[in-house]
Amino acid sequence: MRRRSDAGETLVEVVIAIVIVSLAVTALIASLATAAASAKSHRDNVLTDSVMRNYAEATKRAAETCTSGGTFNVVYSPPSGFSVSTSPGGGSCPTIATTLTLNLSVVGPAGISKSMQLKVRTP
Repeated sequence: MRRRSDAGETLVEVVIAIVIVSLAVTALIASLATAAASAKSHRDNVLTDSVMRNYAEATKRAAETCTSGGTFNVVYSPPSGFSVSTSPGGGSCPTIATTLTLNLSVVGPAGISKSMQLKVRTP
């Protein structure tokens, strides 16, 4: 007749197993948090870029009605939390032989800032 050993796992073996599992779970949670932060940053960056391009297109549409020495009015409302500014402001149409350089800046709610240079000419 055989004798079974009543010996089980020792406390040290159980503690080591718990530590290994804890490290694996911690690494998994940290990687998920990093992925979520990266996705949010990318989403904010793309949204800011989209607002900037939409404003540039609105400026292009407004400048299509330019006459030499006249003015144009950009009609665009950025989403809440975004601020759009152009310099020089005023929307004066350039003369026929010249172009007007506008510096467009957009600041998003996450503090992401983008800028673009537009050249406006009288058609």
